[in-house]
Amino acid sequence: MNYIYLTAFAVALFVSFATTPIAKWLAKKFDVMDKPDSRKIHSSIMPRWGGISIFLGFITGILCLYFFGRFQTLLAFRYKVFVRGELESILSIDKQLTGILVGGTVIFILGLFDDKKSVSPVVKFLIQIIVALSVISYGVNISGLNLPFFGRYLNFPILVSQVITIFWLIGFMNTINLIDGLDGLAAGVVAIAASTFLIVAILQSDTKIILFSKQLKLAAILCAALAGACIGFLYHNFHPAKIFMGDSGSQFLGFMLGAISVIGTLKTTAVVALFIPITVVALPVLDVAFSILRRFKNKRNIMSADKEHFHHRLLNTGWTHKEIVLLIYVITFVLSFCAILLTVFNGKV
Repeated sequence: MNYIYLTAFAVALFVSFATTPIAKWLAKKFDVMDKPDSRKIHSSIMPRWGGISIFLGFITGILCLYFFGRFQTLLAFRYKVFVRGELESILSIDKQLTGILVGGTVIFILGLFDDKKSVSPVVKFLIQIIVALSVISYGVNISGLNLPFFGRYLNFPILVSQVITIFWLIGFMNTINLIDGLDGLAAGVVAIAASTFLIVAILQSDTKIILFSKQLKLAAILCAALAGACIGFLYHNFHPAKIFMGDSGSQFLGFMLGAISVIGTLKTTAVVALFIPITVVALPVLDVAFSILRRFKNKRNIMSADKEHFHHRLLNTGWTHKEIVLLIYVITFVLSFCAILLTVFNGKV
């Protein structure tokens, strides 16, 4: 499968890199520009539709794999879903991939409109819920967690499973969206996170549970394409940036990370299954959590933007733009390395 991972990564990187100038041109043509104001760091008008190149890179990286027989064999794997001992449906890896791609496309389109017209937070939240529910219907859901110390797998009731999955996906979407405040920050963090998920998925993909093995291989493929798309875009987005990814990019990346972790790291049989995705994105999650608490305490809209994030505070103490981004890269890398070590030393149960 290694050549499939490399192909997805390389194609996504090249397409993302090559189409970013086109995305920049489109943003200028349709006046999708980020204008400086009191709460923003940049001092010049910037095009915002960088998410177009990230999306195109990722999608192309996945679609080109249909030429490989092993990829088609993976997608053809089918499994039965039982509820209370009765057969409810027959799903496939192909259906899960379709659900993720369709859901990601809807979130991407929502982001395009948001970059252009500023969609209200309530409407965005409702659409995110609808997308999460639709993805669940394709078999992408947190159906339970492994409890190795108790020697069993805990299956969640259907309603509990749906609620947890919805909050998980929406949480990832908005976390990446809210940390997209410095040149190259979100793209770099997601590239590191996706690379980590890729390594974890490969390490765990030889599990004896066939369904989990297939899902982990799919997760690894998606991670390879996502990392490639981010790195290709990062060339144009690192400080000083020539283009911003906008909500079309940040929400799409957040959705993909959330969905990948659902079918990937959360499906491992390792003791640390739940902690791996949380560890990788611990810094942005904590930053966003404190931001929400701060806004709630000050009676402000929790989705409103401000200049009190972790990176903003560092700017106020004299750190340069590039130094802060590199620092957060290092912190994310260290946390990701810890997640990989947890996987290696806990092994499979």
